[in-house]
Amino acid sequence: MAAAVLCGSLVGCSSLKQLTSSSKPLVGGGPPTVKPSPSPPVIDVAQPIKLPVRASGPLDTGTATHRLKQGTFAVQLTYWTSDNAKLYTAEAIKTLNVAAHIEDADSTHRVTISTFQVIQDDGTTRAAVATDNGKFDVTPPYPYNTVVTLPAATAGATTLTLTFRLDLLVETAPESNSFYRSTALDTLTLPLLTNGAPR
Repeated sequence: MAAAVLCGSLVGCSSLKQLTSSSKPLVGGGPPTVKPSPSPPVIDVAQPIKLPVRASGPLDTGTATHRLKQGTFAVQLTYWTSDNAKLYTAEAIKTLNVAAHIEDADSTHRVTISTFQVIQDDGTTRAAVATDNGKFDVTPPYPYNTVVTLPAATAGATTLTLTFRLDLLVETAPESNSFYRSTALDTLTLPLLTNGAPR
């Protein structure tokens, strides 16, 4: 009876079954179906290629001077080249001028160089590339000058380390003809161009 009254109060209700048992959604009813938007295409952005960078070197300006303290005196070494050191590669043969002179010493004590040696190290190979033995007077104001030819280094080397050794005989007293030995060591590191490095 209550169902009949309810049905009677609703306009367009033809039966109780229509009101209570319909499980189908009304046409056009309910929230609209949302389709997921397609993901944007993945773009493969290539990473920029990092080119090797050549570090600056001591001979980029053509010359370098080092001062080595040896007790009561000093040895000044000057290096220079007519090559363009910025274009040095492992394969290139390099020419280096070396000059040594004594500073802060009087001329009454004789000083001589008994050995001058250059060792080249490219990170793979280490070898003596120049050896000069003798009795070279460097008592001030006399200098020692020489030219060193550096052979090709190991392919792919990025630096060349040069070690300079000078064995000095220093007179203990003027005209005593008695000497003590002092060894001066210096290094020079030359950067080398590799494939793709800016000049």
